[in-house]
Amino acid sequence: MITKFEHQILKVGEQGFTQKHLETLEKYLGNKDGEVFPYYSLIYKGVKFKQYVGILSVGDLTIEVLPKTDKGTTNKLYWRNKLIHMLSRVYKLDVKTPSNANQQIYPSSAILDIFIKKFLDEVDILMNRGLVKCYHKEEGNRKAFKGKLLLEKHLLRNHIHKEHFYVKYTTYDREHILNQILRKALKVVPDVTSNTFLKGRSISTLFNFPELKDIQPTRDIFASLEYNRKTDDYKNAIMLAELLLMHYMPNFDGGKKPIMALMFDMNKLWEEYIFRIFKRELNKHDVVAQNSSLFWENSEGKSKTIRPDIVITRCDNKTKYVIDTKWKIPEENKPSDADLHQMFAYREYYNAEKVALLYPSDEFLLIDGSFTIERKEKQSCDMIFFPLEGDSIRLIKNYLNE
Repeated sequence: MITKFEHQILKVGEQGFTQKHLETLEKYLGNKDGEVFPYYSLIYKGVKFKQYVGILSVGDLTIEVLPKTDKGTTNKLYWRNKLIHMLSRVYKLDVKTPSNANQQIYPSSAILDIFIKKFLDEVDILMNRGLVKCYHKEEGNRKAFKGKLLLEKHLLRNHIHKEHFYVKYTTYDREHILNQILRKALKVVPDVTSNTFLKGRSISTLFNFPELKDIQPTRDIFASLEYNRKTDDYKNAIMLAELLLMHYMPNFDGGKKPIMALMFDMNKLWEEYIFRIFKRELNKHDVVAQNSSLFWENSEGKSKTIRPDIVITRCDNKTKYVIDTKWKIPEENKPSDADLHQMFAYREYYNAEKVALLYPSDEFLLIDGSFTIERKEKQSCDMIFFPLEGDSIRLIKNYLNE
């Protein structure tokens, strides 16, 4: 296991990273900016990681990429715990954050194994309740007549075997796309974890799972899924199955190990983490994330939208606040010009009472700021430094007058 931080460089000869490992990364992941594997770029005799964090496993090589703010500690256990804490909030993993006295609770393989354990827990719950059944059409040769006779196919296939009937009929069973996805993910688990307990548990669960048609999951399949009253309980399990399946690539080259890249964009993870906290804790406000609104258009029908990270609206008087999350530490506590221009546009468009840039920190800090334009009242643009743990939400409520 090699451990690195986001934006760091890994060179051949470092931490057991060999030329063969580099060639493996070049061959299977490559330098595909913005495409399937945007997790790092290739450099001379090495790779440079981007803003993605998590676990990258190729063949016998496993690389753990951890988050780290510019001025933060380089303690790997500290940042592994922080990452797991954020992932547990965003993906509802029910993981307890370790105390400072018990920092060894999470081993280097924990990130992937925590997702797998949660997935297996969710599948067990569904199996104990009973997997969903559905009606669907099937056709084929049967010895007993059932349903509707497909005469043309019947005559073509059964001119010798008169005792068979080629029919189309309705059946009611567990051959359902949601069950098929879960079964596919169960088959993947033993390939991607080195945890013998989780391997055994997944094999045992798969043994008790019904035989279903094998599918090749795609993002389009997951995007088209629909839930109803009977299948609503599947949402968590399917979300976790999608994470495993969409980050997994079987290796057909000489029986080598498959590729698993369970990586998360740190900027998006930080935004989603803050949104989940605010959504749960701000009882007097409506909290919305990534809400796009039409911002500009021209006579040719071309348009641009505006999409702040978080818009908070007070329920009783409709006062608006706009929060934009930034996974970075500003130099000398000064926002960048681009960030300020962005916040000014948000404030004007939403007529917000306050706008604020929210950064990660070890302790809560609020720096008041305002746009220095000639108006009757100062227009707020604040900076909030928000720690990953602690009672900071109480201070956020004070900031929003809740």
